[in-house]
Amino acid sequence: MSPERSELLTLTEVSKRTGISMPTLQKYKKLHADQIPSEGKGRKQRYYPEALAVFERLKEEGISRRGGGKKKTSKKKTSKKKSSKKKTGKKRRTRGAGAGRKKTSASRAGRGGGGEGLLSLQEIGRRTNISYPTLLRYVKLHLDKLPHEGEGRTRRYYPEAVEVFQELRRNSKRGRKPKAQSAARTGAERPARGGGVEGRVAALERSHSALEKQIKELVKVLRAPMTVTVRRS
Repeated sequence: MSPERSELLTLTEVSKRTGISMPTLQKYKKLHADQIPSEGKGRKQRYYPEALAVFERLKEEGISRRGGGKKKTSKKKTSKKKSSKKKTGKKRRTRGAGAGRKKTSASRAGRGGGGEGLLSLQEIGRRTNISYPTLLRYVKLHLDKLPHEGEGRTRRYYPEAVEVFQELRRNSKRGRKPKAQSAARTGAERPARGGGVEGRVAALERSHSALEKQIKELVKVLRAPMTVTVRRS
């Protein structure tokens, strides 16, 4: 005889008794319907009490399968971590080497750049207050007069080259006009250029008068009598 209706269990009751979640029970129901003793279909489907043991067995089989898979994946993850650590170690080493190179280059520049030894062009600019482009021009034109050592960017100058640069600077001022004359010239040119508010107002007045003359001439042309000739063929 079939069991009474009160003995049949819903899927919710099976979940409460077995501790298996509803999505997992739905999956077992879909994959192993032939193994689970039940009655009805759809929402009216009910399960016999012996179905509890079947659900628990399916749960244990699923746990054993997942446990084997986890071990494999964990090994893969650890291997990936080790490889990433090796890569990061290499990067750190290269960074350290680059930093060491930068330090050595800076120390070399400091050795040749100032103090009691050879001087760079920038150091000479600080001591003489001559701009860097002007110093480059002096080097290009009077390199034979400048006591130096090396070529190109590695060229360095002896301390006595400072006096030579200063002498070249003094000689280059001979062809220039005095500051007083240049200031007077610029002051005399400003009114001619129309600088300031007064110059602008004067310029506007001149343009306004010129525009009025053009309008008067145009009015005269329009008011003049016009002759029209018609030729008949």
